[in-house]
Amino acid sequence: MSTKNIRWSSLLIGILFAIIAILAVSFPVQNIYAITWLIGIFFIANGIMELFFRRLTKAFVGISSGWILLLGILNIIFGILLIIFPGAGSTFIIYLFAFWFIFSSVLGIFVVTPEERTSKWYHFFSVLVNIIGVIAGIILLFNPLLGAFAVSFFVSVMFLLIGINYIFDAFAH
Repeated sequence: MSTKNIRWSSLLIGILFAIIAILAVSFPVQNIYAITWLIGIFFIANGIMELFFRRLTKAFVGISSGWILLLGILNIIFGILLIIFPGAGSTFIIYLFAFWFIFSSVLGIFVVTPEERTSKWYHFFSVLVNIIGVIAGIILLFNPLLGAFAVSFFVSVMFLLIGINYIFDAFAH
């Protein structure tokens, strides 16, 4: 294969994502702080968009919603708090992650999909995975440091998979 056939931009992006994945798993506390900071930026951007949407709604429809204004302001305040206090925000996110595991897994135990109706083995596997999810959520509730490592690990794996995808893309054509 000639170097002319390599998509250098995809290769560089893939390598960058792989390096970020290694750094994220190597520094889990800083990673969870960075994730918290990014979520804070998301909340601020979302709040600004809601305020902008409120203005557009008022301009085009003539109706002004106080609820959209309140939600926009609360999102901006929450985002600023996450950025200013990343430690407390990270703890909140870790507990939110644990509760999400528990609630989604409990729901998964009681909801039977059409696929599960046609296969008893698939239903058994689904229930087993959801029971493990409930147990994992409870463990995360009582061990938030493990939650920080879990979130960092999941983010690292995703960055690594994205990086590998870009690297494959660099050599695919």
